Amino acid sequence: MEITEFTEDLILNGKIRLCQPKHGYRIAIDPILLASVVELKKKQTILDVGCGVGTISLILKYMDSSQTITGIDIDPIMTELCKRNSALNNLPLNIINCPIGTNLLKNENFDSVVTNPPFYNPENFRSSEKKFAANFETICLKSWISFCLKRLKPNGNFYIIHLPERLGHILESLGDLVGKIEVLSVYSHKKESAKRIIVKCKKASKEPLKVLPGLISHKDNNEYTECVRSILNGNFSETNWIKAR
Repeated sequence: MEITEFTEDLILNGKIRLCQPKHGYRIAIDPILLASVVELKKKQTILDVGCGVGTISLILKYMDSSQTITGIDIDPIMTELCKRNSALNNLPLNIINCPIGTNLLKNENFDSVVTNPPFYNPENFRSSEKKFAANFETICLKSWISFCLKRLKPNGNFYIIHLPERLGHILESLGDLVGKIEVLSVYSHKKESAKRIIVKCKKASKEPLKVLPGLISHKDNNEYTECVRSILNGNFSETNWIKAR
């Protein structure tokens, strides 16, 4: 597929080069924040559902090259750019262009599943507001999460970033299939409502839910906080979230 209009950008303070569309959906800090909470263990298998241009997959592979990472996305342009980014950074990934729910992976299970899904239900928006297809659900959130959990091994970890108002739907979709649920809220500024939530959980666990310290992304002058700047530079230590208390 010919891809002509794209830009090459740098993330993690220049550690990773990222080709992405010049127009349409372009990454923000969400996939980097999500990647920062993924627990990396040697030689584990990871599935990135809705991988886009591969931001999360590339970061995790860069952080630990022993990871075997598969990314899937329905958009052929995104998956072609993801393959290009894999080669550009010499970070081997297994990239599949397919819809969520595909039978291509029905016999595969992964140690971890990570997803930064489309946030919005198109029924809630006028057609003129549907700017970027990548922002809108092609299947319902419950079905998306169900697919992710089916591909996850027992005791495997699941990670998702979404809007705070969808937390109820996420917890309902997880049901009693998981435990050790941890909820992290991301705030743009102090004294504002959360803009994002990150949910981590473990399949087949019976451990109780925890609400962890939140993360404030911007100072009063709209610059990134030291914590978020550290994350965006590739420092994913556990202390990043604790500093945000």
